[in-house]
Amino acid sequence: MSQPAETPKSALARNRRMATAVLVVMVVIYLATHLVSDPAGPVLLIRRMAEAGMIGGLADWFAVVALFRHPLGLPIPHTALLPKNQARAARNVGRFFETHFLEPAQLEARIRAIEPSRHLVTWIGQPGNAEALARELTGLVAMLLRQEPSPRMLAGGRRLLKSEVAQAGSDQAIAGVVADLVKTGVRGDVTDEIIAIIRRAIDENRGMAVELVQDNSRWWIATPVDRRVADLVVSAVLSMLDDLRRDSALRKEFETALDGMIETLEQEGVLTRAVADARGEFLRSGAFGAAIAGIARELRDRLGKRIANAPEALSGPLAHLIRDTATRALATPEARETLDRRLAELAGRVIGESRPQIAAYVTDVIAGWEPEELNTRFEEEIGPDLQFIRINGALLGALIGGGLFAFETMIG
Repeated sequence: MSQPAETPKSALARNRRMATAVLVVMVVIYLATHLVSDPAGPVLLIRRMAEAGMIGGLADWFAVVALFRHPLGLPIPHTALLPKNQARAARNVGRFFETHFLEPAQLEARIRAIEPSRHLVTWIGQPGNAEALARELTGLVAMLLRQEPSPRMLAGGRRLLKSEVAQAGSDQAIAGVVADLVKTGVRGDVTDEIIAIIRRAIDENRGMAVELVQDNSRWWIATPVDRRVADLVVSAVLSMLDDLRRDSALRKEFETALDGMIETLEQEGVLTRAVADARGEFLRSGAFGAAIAGIARELRDRLGKRIANAPEALSGPLAHLIRDTATRALATPEARETLDRRLAELAGRVIGESRPQIAAYVTDVIAGWEPEELNTRFEEEIGPDLQFIRINGALLGALIGGGLFAFETMIG
């Protein structure tokens, strides 16, 4: 069973006890040498080493403590350096962080080495993660839908859509589509309905139609004959209209004639000019803005109600889309490398532009700590290593003391 990781606080206490124990050992040895009567060379050597080690240990203890507080509580000048210079230390840490930890090129290289795309695919592939992400995105969409868009956003959206509509497709291409639609339409129920309306109008006003024919006939034709001929003409017209409504040779000739007329209009540019005029008028009038606003409002209301009543209706397909997109789009090493490069470039650009703000944030946080909190945080982080300065000072002092004693003995 693995042991829990040691906390910085416990590591500081352990190393502090160790350094103090080394100093105490030096003191004890130094005092013990004075209990020896008529000390000889080896005892004097040990005393000198213990004495120098004690001095070195005490000096380094003073130096370490002076970084954070006044040794023994005495207001000795140039002690408690960190609390006294908190503002300057905060600025220096912020500048150091900005200069050495937020360098865009290093950040990009580190992100690409991490391969975030591979971790992303693995994470999304785990059960429940895509669903959780989809639920969060659904909640975000619901929140955005509840907010009324600003007039500036609406105006910008309308300008963008107008620009896209104005540039979408050439007038000639649209005219060609319109011509094809009209050709298709004349062969369907629309033409049948138009012919039926015309026939019904003539049949219901048959008397008026007969009189119209009779009024336009020759004066010398007898009235009974004239009326009979007029009635036959109207009947012939009705019969022709009936024939146009069936799949007859007359109907085919009619459709061919209409096709020719439409093709002539297209070839002569009449339809193209009509499309251009209609598009321009539509964009200039308020109808376009009103139509776009109405469609956007209806879509927002419908989607908002659907999410409110059944959020899984959106989050479910969205989770499937996220999982499918991630696995398909990042299925190859080349695709993953491209995503990693773009993520790294984006992070480098964002961090590069935000370096002063991030450094200012670090500076403000450190400057805002209470002095005791500042000492605690820094001492727990670097204090365990500083205690080895005390240990090394005592041991190095002892060695130097022993070396000096040996040198003095040699030279008499």
